[in-house]
Amino acid sequence: MVDEEITAGFDDEVLTIKKLLVRGKKQQQILSIVGMLGLGKTTLARKLYNDPYITHYIHIRGWTNASQLPRKIDMLLHILRSVNVDEIENMCNEKLGKKLYKQLKGKRYLIVIDDLWDIGAWVDLKMYFPNDNNGSRVMFTSRLKEVAMHASPDCHSHCLRFLTEEESWELLQRKVFHNESCPPKLIEIGKQIMKKCEGLPLAIAIIAGLLAKNIKTQESWKQVAQSVSSYIVSAPNQYLDTLALSYNHLPRHLKPCFLYLGAFPEDQAIPVQKLICLLVTEGFIRKIEQRSLEEVVEDYLMDLI
Repeated sequence: MVDEEITAGFDDEVLTIKKLLVRGKKQQQILSIVGMLGLGKTTLARKLYNDPYITHYIHIRGWTNASQLPRKIDMLLHILRSVNVDEIENMCNEKLGKKLYKQLKGKRYLIVIDDLWDIGAWVDLKMYFPNDNNGSRVMFTSRLKEVAMHASPDCHSHCLRFLTEEESWELLQRKVFHNESCPPKLIEIGKQIMKKCEGLPLAIAIIAGLLAKNIKTQESWKQVAQSVSSYIVSAPNQYLDTLALSYNHLPRHLKPCFLYLGAFPEDQAIPVQKLICLLVTEGFIRKIEQRSLEEVVEDYLMDLI
């Protein structure tokens, strides 16, 4: 029900890393995708992970999120579940690791570790990835170059670049207008807004979301442009101001529902039915005519998505 995330400017990167995944050394190889917040590291990794050619070539694929405070047991569980291993609840780290090693042994695998902050998380896991000289790969994403440097002596590190103005404009148009082009009357103001995003895909996606919701007139787009400032890309924390734009433009009734999601653990799936019950219990949902509160909150969640 949600459109696949649109990417732009990744064609060269996809081709380069894909060649390393399928045509590189036969021995196990470590690859990394490095870049600041919002450049699209996870998006690129997902694109490669689900690429039809990769899925045909690789026997078994697994995915886990590391984040800033990784727990070894959680990472092992995520990988095992993603490779469809059952009956792993209440197991200790050692048993989980042995189960993963046995599952991967003799198979050509691709394991992705997303958002790696500390090399220690990789050290905890690498013993469970057998090297059978069959073209297996481990790929991780990270904001930190030093993590990639210490992962492996021959780790291939791919640093993501910012989008060009042409790529930025293409992405903005596709996000706002989908398969149509920007109307001539909005091109000038649209390109002014695009330049303020300074080639950061995350900023473009956020601003495109605001533009798509507003009536597509020069006046409404100028109002968005006035609320967008140009930030220094070398200071990623300043993009929190850009993220705040997305929150500030939410309808009032959706803001508490959005903030409530912060109560759930990072990088883990949120059970929809549990969330619906909690939002209703908290009193965040407004009664609408003959509809039940559960039906209304489902609409809320789709609006947020």
